[in-house]
Amino acid sequence: MKKISKWLIAAAVVFISPAVSAQTSVEEKHWTLEQCIEHGLSVHPLLKMAESSVAGEKARLMQINSAYDPRLDLRSSWRHSKTDSASGRAIADSTTDSMSDSVSASKLLYDSGQTSAQKKAARESLAAMAARFDSTMIEIAADIKTAFFKAQQARALLQVRLETLEGYERHLEKVEGYVEVGTRAPYDITRAQVDVANARVDLISARSQLKVTLANLARTIGLDTAINISAFDQMLLPAIETGSKEQLLAEALRRPEIKTAQYQVNAAGYKVKEACLSKKPTVSASGDYQWSGTTTPLDRQWGMGVSMSWPVLDGSITRAKIDSAKSSLDNISASLENLKLSVSAELENSLTGFVDALERVHATRILVQQASESMNLAEGRYDAGLGSPLEIADARVELAKARGNNIVAYFDSLIAQTALDRILGRLPPEYRIKATETVAKELGDEK
Repeated sequence: MKKISKWLIAAAVVFISPAVSAQTSVEEKHWTLEQCIEHGLSVHPLLKMAESSVAGEKARLMQINSAYDPRLDLRSSWRHSKTDSASGRAIADSTTDSMSDSVSASKLLYDSGQTSAQKKAARESLAAMAARFDSTMIEIAADIKTAFFKAQQARALLQVRLETLEGYERHLEKVEGYVEVGTRAPYDITRAQVDVANARVDLISARSQLKVTLANLARTIGLDTAINISAFDQMLLPAIETGSKEQLLAEALRRPEIKTAQYQVNAAGYKVKEACLSKKPTVSASGDYQWSGTTTPLDRQWGMGVSMSWPVLDGSITRAKIDSAKSSLDNISASLENLKLSVSAELENSLTGFVDALERVHATRILVQQASESMNLAEGRYDAGLGSPLEIADARVELAKARGNNIVAYFDSLIAQTALDRILGRLPPEYRIKATETVAKELGDEK
């Protein structure tokens, strides 16, 4: 029976291990948290979408900046025509070849500040997209950290289940020895076998949960294959925030989502100004030089002039544009105020969850110590012939439960800290962003 028990334990260890010989190199790699974040932030589709939005706004700003640039157009045409007489009368020259070439230049001189308002709105929109890029990175990094900690939690719980099974196996071997010498009734073997079977069921459930969390982690970082993770060397508690609630709220109100909304409000304000200025006159200059004719040398003609355009009546189109721009501004402003109001509640809930998780860690550590002592006492009593199989089974169940609760509380504290960092607009300390520094520099130079 001892050999069978050892064989079962060894088979369980081999079956549980995520890295088997038939798996790929990606599966054999033990990913750290830093590697998961780095990989996820380098390939995630949402980041590529945010990056393309930044590039699109930069192109739009470049397009608006070219409004006052001079324009030069070259045109050339050739036409061959033939005339047939309806009366049969002979025509001296029935075919004609004509050519026309021209060079024209134009430049916007004055548009009552419409282009300036468009530039300011485009700059604010570009800043909003850059802030949204930062926000997307923070959200993805927080999701990766949460998925990683959940996988670590499942892995630690699996280890508890495995050690619990090993404890029941050792107890079964001990009971078999006692029954052989006649100090215990055969019922104790039956009870120990039931405990072993229940422990194996728990082990199967824990193993399945680990596979689920690893698959979710792989999806979160953008992998379509299996993944394995490195184990924690030691369980260190996260640091408690030392700042006051007012300081943390001020930091949360500077996070990228708030900046994005504020930039959008500014851009909407400039669009209202642009719509109002569309009723003002615009002045432009143009010049051209043309060659045309049917024979060479071609006739030449040049001209230049200044034109002004001033919309006086447009059927209320301008009024509708202004009203639409103001409505958009009011909507975005209200969204910004609503976002600021929700930040305070999010911060309060996050701080409460963080502190609660830390307190549960300390409480469950005491429970683990007490359950361990109770387990030792129950085993001592059973070895002395004073305890019952039910007593030692209950003690082992309580120890496994206490250890599991301690692990859950510990990783809950890490997940709560990750959520708090996200609310405060912080990137994980395991990763630092440099992707939008160029955008920020460009915006500073243009302003």
